[in-house]
Amino acid sequence: MAKNWFPDKASSLKSREELLGENALLYKEVLASRKAASITADLVVEQFVRMEKINRSLGEANTVLQKISTLDGLTGIPNRRFHDGILEQEWRRCRRSRQPLSVIMVDIDYFKLFNDCYGHPAGDRCLQRVAETLQMVIHRAADTVARYGGEEFVYVLPESDRHSAYSVAENARIEIAQLQIPHEQSAVASYITISIGIATIIPNKLLDHSSLVQHADKALYMAKKNGRNRIEVYAPERK
Repeated sequence: MAKNWFPDKASSLKSREELLGENALLYKEVLASRKAASITADLVVEQFVRMEKINRSLGEANTVLQKISTLDGLTGIPNRRFHDGILEQEWRRCRRSRQPLSVIMVDIDYFKLFNDCYGHPAGDRCLQRVAETLQMVIHRAADTVARYGGEEFVYVLPESDRHSAYSVAENARIEIAQLQIPHEQSAVASYITISIGIATIIPNKLLDHSSLVQHADKALYMAKKNGRNRIEVYAPERK
């Protein structure tokens, strides 16, 4: 007899209970998949939130580090790195607007002798008080003062002519003298004093910002040469 390759109808049909059981199992698998997908989505969102917080923290930390890198560690005012950047920036701005730019160089008189006499801790406190006072002298948002190095400080005064710069310099000289920081080794006074050099120019393409600092430094040299505790204004040499 030939083999019947087709199952009979009764054997191919599943019972209602079997179908319900399979559907219930399939439904459970679907629910499990949805739950797993939901958990995965929550984990992804949580990871994104965590990464966002990390990136924000890194950004804030980077901002703080950048700020710290432009401040003098002892006095808390801007350092020479900041000064170099702001001077270049203001040079370009004043060149475009054809406005004067002034630089004031400040040096504490006989500071080495002060350190030798009173000690370096006293010297550090002196630098801090001088820096704080020099900063209090300026009131415009664009004006800056920085520690240039050692006992030297520098002002950058955009859109300030020679007379305005001289007024700032004289106020600084008076305020430092009024601190009355004892200095028995000074040859000009019994207290701390400063010498000041001023240079002013309307920036142009023939010069760069470093020349302005050089001019102010030359004026400062003349102030020290002419007796200290005074102000000198740079004047171009006549040929």
